[in-house]
Amino acid sequence: MLDQTHQLVVKQEIHEVVARYARAIDRMDEALLRSVFHEGSEHNHFYIGPSSAPDRPTAGDDPGDFVRFALALLGGYKRTHHQLGNTLIELIGEGCATAETYFTAFHRMRAKDDPLSSPDAYETEMDFFVGGRYLDVFRCVDGVWKIASRTGMTDWTRLEAPCAKSLDGIDQSTLGQRYPDDLVYQLGVS
Repeated sequence: MLDQTHQLVVKQEIHEVVARYARAIDRMDEALLRSVFHEGSEHNHFYIGPSSAPDRPTAGDDPGDFVRFALALLGGYKRTHHQLGNTLIELIGEGCATAETYFTAFHRMRAKDDPLSSPDAYETEMDFFVGGRYLDVFRCVDGVWKIASRTGMTDWTRLEAPCAKSLDGIDQSTLGQRYPDDLVYQLGVS
C-alpha cells in the first residue's frame, strides 16, 4: 500500500492526464491527445475500438482509432469546450487505478453551407451540449500514468440554435484557438 503522500502524488498525476485530455480535444492537438493513452488502450465513447493506434489502417467508415475519429468529428465544429467536474480516483493496486470524471461539453456546430461542416450539419449553426462521465482505467507503465481503457457515459444531451452574441467583438489574442495557434502554446504550458 502506498503511503498517503505518494497516494496524493499519484492521484494528482492521474488528474493531470484527464486535464490534458480536455485541452487536447478542445485545441485539436493530436500529439497531446495521443499522449494520454497507453498503446493498446481501448475506447467506448461515441467510438468503439482502440484509443490511439496511429499505425492502424483505416477501412471504410472506420477511422482506425478514437483520436482520428474525434479530430475528424470535431473538425466539423467551429469550437468546443470541455469542462471537467468531480473526479474520484481509486487506487486499486500497484500501477492500477480507476477514475470517474464528470464533464460538460459544448460544441458549436458549423452550418450546412460552411465548407468545413459535417455531413449531418443543419441549415444554421447549432449548439450541441453533452453532459456525462469518463470512466477510466489507468495503468502506470515505466513510471507514467495513462489511460488504458475509457468508457464515456452520456447522462444528457441538448441541441439548440445558438443564442449567444457573436465573438466578433472579442480581442482576437484572447479568443480560444486550435493547436498550435492558442496562446497556451506560446506560454510554454505543458
